[in-house]
Amino acid sequence: MRLLSPKIALYRLFDLADEIDLAALDLPRYRLRRARSPVRYGQPPAELRLGERRFAGQSGTLWARVYSFGVVALRLVLDLGEDLPLRDFRELALALPEDPRVADFFATELEGLKGVLGGVLEGPFPEPAEEEFTVLFLAGTEPALPASRLYQALPVAELVLGERERFAPGVQRELDRYRFAYTEEDLAVLGYERVLLYDSEGIWDVADLVEFVHAELLELGYYDGVLARALLDLPDELARYSPWRYRHYERIRRRLMQVHAEVTEVRSRLAESLKVTEDFFYARVLEAAAELYGAMELSRATAEKLAVLSSLYQMITEEQNFARAQAVEVGIFALILFEVLRALWGGR
Repeated sequence: MRLLSPKIALYRLFDLADEIDLAALDLPRYRLRRARSPVRYGQPPAELRLGERRFAGQSGTLWARVYSFGVVALRLVLDLGEDLPLRDFRELALALPEDPRVADFFATELEGLKGVLGGVLEGPFPEPAEEEFTVLFLAGTEPALPASRLYQALPVAELVLGERERFAPGVQRELDRYRFAYTEEDLAVLGYERVLLYDSEGIWDVADLVEFVHAELLELGYYDGVLARALLDLPDELARYSPWRYRHYERIRRRLMQVHAEVTEVRSRLAESLKVTEDFFYARVLEAAAELYGAMELSRATAEKLAVLSSLYQMITEEQNFARAQAVEVGIFALILFEVLRALWGGR
C-alpha cells in the first residue's frame, strides 16, 4: 500500500507569559478551514509562517500559532512527497518524534520567535512549561480505501502509540474509543502523544482542535499551580490564629481574593476561547481530546481548589468580623468601666 501526500507534523507548545497582546501583532488570525464548521474562537490566535526548514533529512515548513492567553504553538510539518510506501511511512513515524534533536530544534526556534514577538509578551515566564504531540497525516491511499477499511488496513496501534509491539485486544478497544470519522473520506485516531489523520481534502481541523486542548492544558496547569501555592501555607498560618493579628489576616484575605479573581477570570476566558455550537463531530473530538490529555480532569481539580479557597476566604472573613465585634464589645465595656470609675471618683 502507498500513502498519498503523507506528512508528519511535530508540535511543541510553550506557555510563555500571562498574556500576549495579539492586537499589537500585525499577523493574520487563524480560522478552521472546514466550510461547514460552526467552531468559533473567542479571540482567534495569530498565525505566522516561519519558513522552510530541514530536519533529519526531511524538508518541511515551520509555523507558529500565538494564543492571547500566553501560549505559543510551534509545528514543523514535514512533507514526505506525493506518495510513500506504508512501510517507509511507518519507520519515519516511529523514528522522527523520538529523534533526540527535536528538543534542541524547537528550543532554538523558540528563541528566534521571541525576537519576533518583541514586547507583546505580558508577564513573561523565565521557564515556560511545554506540551508536545505529533500528527501523522495522509490524504489517501493507493489502492483507494474508504475510512472504515483504511482503519483496518493500517497498523493504527503502532502508529498512534509509537511502539512496534503485538498489542493486546484491550489496547485496540481503547483506541477504538478515540476513533472518529464524519464521512468515509476522513478519519481521526487520537493517542496520548500522536494523532493519526486521514482527510481526502487535506484539511487539518482535527489537529488544530487537539492543539487547542494542549494549549488549554498548559494554561490550566499554570493556574492550578498558582492555586496550589496559594493554599500551601494557609493551614499553618491559620493555625496561629490570634484576635490581635487583624492586619495579618486582612493581608491573607486580600491575597486569596486576588488569586480567586485571577483564576476565575482565566477559566472564564478559556471557556470562551473556543466554542462548538452545532457540530456533533467536532464536539465529540474536542471532548475526547480534553478527556484523553487530562484537560478535563485538571479543570475539575482547579475548580475544587477554587472552592476550597472560597471556603477559606469566607472563614477568614467571618473570623475578622468576630474579632471586630469582640473589639467593639471590649471598647464598650472599657468605656462603661471608665465612666463608672469616673463617677465613683467624682463622688468622693
